[in-house]
Amino acid sequence: VKWPYINLKDENDKNINMLCIRGYLITNEEKEQFLDYINKGIKFVGCSSSLSFPRICDNTHGSCNIKDNILIEGKKIEEYVLGWLHCFKNPNDYIYGNIPRLLISESDFTPEYIKPTEKNNTKIYDYITIQPKDSNCEYMWHSHNKNWPLAYKCIKIFADELNLKGLIVGRDNCPINVDNMNNVTPTGQLGYWDLLDKIRQTKFILLPNLEDASPRVLTEALSVNVPIFLYDNILCGWKYLNEQTGIGFNEDNIKIQAEELLKNIELDMYSPEKYYRENYGVMNSGKQLKKFLKQINPDLSECEYVKFPVS
Repeated sequence: VKWPYINLKDENDKNINMLCIRGYLITNEEKEQFLDYINKGIKFVGCSSSLSFPRICDNTHGSCNIKDNILIEGKKIEEYVLGWLHCFKNPNDYIYGNIPRLLISESDFTPEYIKPTEKNNTKIYDYITIQPKDSNCEYMWHSHNKNWPLAYKCIKIFADELNLKGLIVGRDNCPINVDNMNNVTPTGQLGYWDLLDKIRQTKFILLPNLEDASPRVLTEALSVNVPIFLYDNILCGWKYLNEQTGIGFNEDNIKIQAEELLKNIELDMYSPEKYYRENYGVMNSGKQLKKFLKQINPDLSECEYVKFPVS
C-alpha cells in the first residue's frame, strides 16, 4: 500500500490482517479508495503521523486545514477505524469520540541496527538541524512543519553568541543571515545513511519543530546516542525528553538552555541510547502495539509482536 496507508508487520516481517491509516485523505479519489477498503471488510487502526492528523492541521500551505476537506461522506476518519495510535499530551483535543487509544508512534520503532559506531567519537559539529527548504526559500509547507523561524533564531544565537558550529540539512542555496557564517554549514538533502552519519558526528540535534506528529529523526538521534535540544511546544515527541536524553527550550531561553545542554554533555550526563532502547524500540513497543490491536480486533493475526516498518 501507499501513503497514507502502511502495512503493519509481525516479527517475521509478514503483514498482519489490519491496515493503518496515518495521514489525511483529501481528494475524492483518496476517499473512494478508503471506502472501497472499508467495503471489502478491511479493518483499520488510525495513527497520528502527519501534522495534527486526525484533527484539521494548522499548516495553511495545503488543504488539511479546511474541515470539509478531511471529512469522508460527512464523517470523521475516527468513525471508520477500530482504535487510534496517538502522540498527544491532550488526545481529547485531537481525537473524536471514545474509540480506544494508545500513546504510541511510528518513531517508537527505530530499528536496533541504528546504533552508534566508531564515528560517534569524532564530533565535527556542535549541532545538526534538519530544515528542508520550500520553493525559493520562502515560508511554506516545510518551513511550517520544521518551524524555520525558531530554527533560524537558534542558529543565529549558536553561531554569533555561542560560537557553535552547525550543519543545516536541506537548506542549501538559501540565505542564513548570521554574522559568523564560518560557523554555519548549509547542505542539501542527505540520503538516509549519510544523514545518520552526520548525526553521529554532532554533539546534539536541534529540534525546533512545532506541528510534528512523528519526529523519527529525534529517535534516530537517540539511537545513535546523540542528545536532543527540543522545543517545549512540539506537538509530538515530547515524551522522549527527560534528564537522560537532553533538554527543552522555548523562544526566551535558547542561550541559557543550550549552555546547560553543552555543560551536561561535557560532564557525560546523558545516556539517550540506553534510555531509548530500554523504553522503546521494536520489541518493547511492538508488544504493546500487539496487545492493543488484539483488544480492538480479536481476530488479529497470530504473532509475537507488531511493528511499523521503516517507511
